[in-house]
Amino acid sequence: MDEITIILDRQDVLRELQTSRFHEQLDRFREAPRQQEALTNAFIVQQSWMSLAKSDGEIIGYAIILEPEEDERWTKLDYLKVLGVVEVAPGFRGKQVGKRILRALTEQYRELERYIVISLEYSWHWDVKSVGGDFLLYKRFLKKLLESAQFTEVKTNEPDILANEYNFMMARIGSEVTDEQIETFYQLAYPRRSH
Repeated sequence: MDEITIILDRQDVLRELQTSRFHEQLDRFREAPRQQEALTNAFIVQQSWMSLAKSDGEIIGYAIILEPEEDERWTKLDYLKVLGVVEVAPGFRGKQVGKRILRALTEQYRELERYIVISLEYSWHWDVKSVGGDFLLYKRFLKKLLESAQFTEVKTNEPDILANEYNFMMARIGSEVTDEQIETFYQLAYPRRSH
């Protein structure tokens, strides 16, 4: 097995997306070739940031930060982005690949310091088979991964988060985000009733 390389430069990421093959086990959301096509399109069309992990000539992991979906409440804040997904092929898990690609994104792209990046974690997307079906264990694993990139848990009344006890939301607040922006974000995440 070759060394695992992290690719971060926008032009290099685009070239790899267009010329390298996704590992066949990168199929959590759809078949690997279709997922690669969807991510390539999102990377080109949206304002987004992406990092890749590559081994033996194949892409074996990726993370992407992008715009919130149009029908989500988060579109109200122009300083908010979404961690769309972090995925690592099962054979490469336990090697810190997820942590490396996520931290590369959040530490190397200086412009992300102007944004709040949220992660909406829905248990129905998780690969709990990899941990014997233990949702709590997988939740702990995900929280630890996100915390390694300075994400903290956020209370929300987002219906999809409330739909399952294991779902949760985390956010990474960039160093250039103002106190007023932070307060507006928290109010949007969990609105307080005014009297």
